[in-house]
Amino acid sequence: MARWLVTQGDRQFAAQDLNELKQLAADGKVGPGDMIQPPGASDWLYASELPELKGLLKSDAGAQLDDDFDMPRRGFPTGIIAVIFFVLAVGGGIAMYQLAHMINDSDLELGLEYTEMLVTADGGATVRADPDENASSVGSAAKNSQVQLEAKRGPWYQVSTESGAKGWVKVDDVIPGYFFADQETRTDYDPIYNPDRYVFVKNSGWMQLPDQRRENVTIFNFLLQNKSKFEMTDVVLLATIKDKNDNVLETQEIAIEGVIPPHDGVMVGTLEADPKDKESVDRLLTDHSFNELAENDESLHMRWVGGVTTQMESEGFVEANIDLLQLRAVAKKID
Repeated sequence: MARWLVTQGDRQFAAQDLNELKQLAADGKVGPGDMIQPPGASDWLYASELPELKGLLKSDAGAQLDDDFDMPRRGFPTGIIAVIFFVLAVGGGIAMYQLAHMINDSDLELGLEYTEMLVTADGGATVRADPDENASSVGSAAKNSQVQLEAKRGPWYQVSTESGAKGWVKVDDVIPGYFFADQETRTDYDPIYNPDRYVFVKNSGWMQLPDQRRENVTIFNFLLQNKSKFEMTDVVLLATIKDKNDNVLETQEIAIEGVIPPHDGVMVGTLEADPKDKESVDRLLTDHSFNELAENDESLHMRWVGGVTTQMESEGFVEANIDLLQLRAVAKKID
């Protein structure tokens, strides 16, 4: 059944379908300032933004907004997380009214505000060493505490906590700082919290020359396409190796250095180890970042090889797929 999630202050419930949501609005049980998550969506909208509810909403419903309530515009002043906590924990029209006007009246100062998140899970969030339910705990983050966003990997955020712990928490255990902004702001800054929606692996392929096949070395070639306004970095890819019967033989994570510029595509290559330096190792880089390095050292071109050279464990594979696993958007102010 297509459920519509509704958040009112610190209370959340579900309407089982659109007809029930409309009835709740008509009965005054859902108000214009309530947050709605449509079926299948990960973003939240104000009830007043939903065309399906036009003409049904009453000002005294749910959070009971003041008559001159304005939807939040751009900008998150320092300490806004504390106000959001107040709204979530206490609710009420006055709190929402104050929150809206604090955002309206502030200048946008991008910093920690746009990479901070509020822990909302009952009992707090467990911070795990790896993005896995069975991974060991490296700490915890209390409910209503702040965590700093570091990266995203599937349904997990890598975070650092106020106590200094660094690890992984579930996406569903936190709310991003832009949660209460207007639709335009949420759209602009969504790539910070969901970078995997904006970067794509294109034109992927692989090859093995005869001597490489003997040594089980594979060269992967692909393009990383960034369709957001933010630089992307800390990319980790997943290579999945299969046999002729489509059985997975092995998977291998591939970490890529460098950045993918906004609205751009980059190839990835290998900067081979410096033979004169015994401690030097191969580096996997975006060609954009390699070209920046080579501007100051043209000799690097002698060690640059297109594609990602990888040592595999499996023999006789016939298929190799490359998928995006993890990355981070470099936060910046959007004019």
